[in-house]
Amino acid sequence: MTNPLPPATAVLGISLLGDEWIATNVAAPVQHTARLHTSNTPFEYTAATDGVEWSIAPAGVAIVDQHGRVSPVAIGTATLTARYGDKTGTQQIRVLYDFAGDWSGQFRITGCSGGFDFRECGRMMAGAGAGTGTGISSNPFYPFTLALSQFRDQVTGTVRESRPSGDIEYAVTGFVRLNGQLVLEATAPKPKNTEPLRVFNWASTTNNGVTTMSGAFTKIEPYRSVFDQPYTIRTEHEFTGLSHTPDGRGVLD
Repeated sequence: MTNPLPPATAVLGISLLGDEWIATNVAAPVQHTARLHTSNTPFEYTAATDGVEWSIAPAGVAIVDQHGRVSPVAIGTATLTARYGDKTGTQQIRVLYDFAGDWSGQFRITGCSGGFDFRECGRMMAGAGAGTGTGISSNPFYPFTLALSQFRDQVTGTVRESRPSGDIEYAVTGFVRLNGQLVLEATAPKPKNTEPLRVFNWASTTNNGVTTMSGAFTKIEPYRSVFDQPYTIRTEHEFTGLSHTPDGRGVLD
């Protein structure tokens, strides 16, 4: 229950309460409230209506109704403003994709360098003896899954690559860029190697509903050896058509 608002002349300032991180798949508007600081008792009022005017700019990122309820429209940042009399309070709003949930699809190796034997990269890209690969036989696709969690614009999770030689699983961390692109990287131990595996240059695109994702990443295995001679393998990967099973949170904190 809120108290009647004080005279506008008694208001010294306004601060806003409410979540500033909103996902594009939010199921319901996110409530924001104006906190009015006054020169008389009570010294603080909270209200979402009763004469408080709400606006948001620029247009096209989110909309706000007369009750302070914010709904996302498109990815981006905007400023939410509450006005009462000649005083205003503002809060930054960021609308972004929610990548949390499970993703599944396929990947393949599209580039390779650094092999000890000139035939090694060709074999990796052709999936020699693969059997389980799908797609064209000279460059097969392999099963690929992501399990992601997201806190605001920070993303963590695990990747599992399925190959004939066995599954590879490693932890990833990353963030969501202002343009909505997911960026991930990983440093993961690799069996029998003395240096960790590195995954970087991860870049992705999604469809408007954030139900499919495609992209690419680079992987470096900094230590392999043949006859005790160390060498480094660098591979480029592409993935396509990862489908999303979201966790349905909508609000990201």
